[in-house]
Amino acid sequence: MSFKLNWTIKQLSDGKGFAAHKALLKSPWAFYCALFAKLIPDVYNAPIKLTLKNGYVVSIREFMNLYFYKEIFIDGCYDVATIENNAPTIIEIGANTGLFALRMKSNYPEAEILSYEPYPPNYMALLDTLMTNNITKVTPIQKAVSDSPGQSKLYIHPTNIGGHSLFEENAGEAFVEVETTTLEHIISEHDIKVCDLLKLDCGGAEYPILKSLTNSLAFKIRTIIYEPTHSQYSVDALNSHLSGLGYQLTNHHGLVVATRN
Repeated sequence: MSFKLNWTIKQLSDGKGFAAHKALLKSPWAFYCALFAKLIPDVYNAPIKLTLKNGYVVSIREFMNLYFYKEIFIDGCYDVATIENNAPTIIEIGANTGLFALRMKSNYPEAEILSYEPYPPNYMALLDTLMTNNITKVTPIQKAVSDSPGQSKLYIHPTNIGGHSLFEENAGEAFVEVETTTLEHIISEHDIKVCDLLKLDCGGAEYPILKSLTNSLAFKIRTIIYEPTHSQYSVDALNSHLSGLGYQLTNHHGLVVATRN
């Protein structure tokens, strides 16, 4: 609760925040109403819709949806990637409720996106986001991604819909069984010649996924953006592996951006 309260106070005291929401939303007040409505769980359970000026709708089902909306749409944490292709191929690992896909379709309407999300409630919310906004050329896939295919336990974070993980130490004791695939299989199965952007926000699984990258596989991936899990592994070691594959690394909003020329 302290995180939610502190973050809410920060949004209310941000003098530039209202202007940023006003530039993006048809009604910036909807964001602030949602802050109070979703601050305390189960007080207001109905989704609150934030309508963007481009017509897309962001459904706020719970408090963390607000956090992800601001991170993706207001802060533009994934906008750092330079994509020269007007119809890029994008793979996202950890699609959550579909806000990243919505942002990419806002920026690149002709983008082809493969969205991997293993947790059933998040996956259903992802489907709802795509259906509500009549999004095409986004393929939702209910699987986790790791360094080996099969079945795995997905541990459920008790308060953060973006905190579920294949690693118990990153989430909680409760779990669901999920199907796993690999990045190599994804690229082969979908006959991807060039992946313009690979985005990973997957609770620690980014380490085995990216460590499994070979030179031949990396050659097909132009840009990688991942959220590091500092408590689980050496981020420097993972970045060193990516550098060895020919990627140039920068940091943006706490994310690691790796780009190949």
